[in-house]
Amino acid sequence: MTQEQSLPLTSMVPTIRGWPAIQPALERVVGQTVAAGGEVLVIDGSNAAPPNEREMDELGWPVRWASLPGRSVFQLRQAGYRGARGEIVAVTEDHCFVDPDWVARVIAAHARHPDAAAIGGCVRNGTDRKAIDIAAFFLTQGPFMPPLENGITDRISGPANVSYKRHVLDRLSGDDDQGVIDFLELPAALAGETLVADDGIGVLHHQSQGFRGTSLAEFDNGRTIAGYRRRSMGSGDWLRIVGAIFLPVYRSARALRIVREKGLPRATIAAALPAHLWLQYCAMAGEVVGYAAGPGASPRRLY
Repeated sequence: MTQEQSLPLTSMVPTIRGWPAIQPALERVVGQTVAAGGEVLVIDGSNAAPPNEREMDELGWPVRWASLPGRSVFQLRQAGYRGARGEIVAVTEDHCFVDPDWVARVIAAHARHPDAAAIGGCVRNGTDRKAIDIAAFFLTQGPFMPPLENGITDRISGPANVSYKRHVLDRLSGDDDQGVIDFLELPAALAGETLVADDGIGVLHHQSQGFRGTSLAEFDNGRTIAGYRRRSMGSGDWLRIVGAIFLPVYRSARALRIVREKGLPRATIAAALPAHLWLQYCAMAGEVVGYAAGPGASPRRLY
């Protein structure tokens, strides 16, 4: 990367759903990114046609759009990490609505913590009417609900709301076949680095796929992760297989304890418990299949 190519910030949004599904998320990202002198980078794995130049002009969107049809969201992130030009790379998802001051807060947080390799924000639930949606949110985003313990930490939010210093991403080798699963690949890249949590940087997470769709998504998530891990099996992987019957109960209890500590009403947690336990078993079934047979097509179905 040359100095001429460098920008203060890249806001990166991968999508497998494409245009126009991504429009509501982009509407909240583009203006504030451009105002900060940054770029918006969309990595699109869908088969949908992107907006044409005239549509972009009408929207006033100077968006850099890279089309990579058929790629999984993990492959899209890898491509985005390699192609982003910002000194800070702020990442969100195509079903998240960033706060109006998201970019400004990301930049300010990195200015306050110049030694931070990565800063994670908070994730709020925008689909909180159905038990299955609440349970799914607890499973994937529960630890990153506000409030967070702000400051230096050993765990930060994932690609729904995270920002990295460019030099960290330059260390990622990734995998062209499977891409980058952040929480599996990044620990090595972040070893010895400072991580910071800041719940002033917020996004609203909107994802409702119904009972069947959510169950399949958790199966796919488990299979994807285990399929990635099976390339280098460790003792923890064998323990997951041996404990497959009981591990979902432990994981569910742990996850719901975490969200209870966030101050959520007991009634809300109790109502989500049966669905949450079911989804943990769906994910565990996916893990068993992933360890046995690899990820299959599961990564390409996740978003």
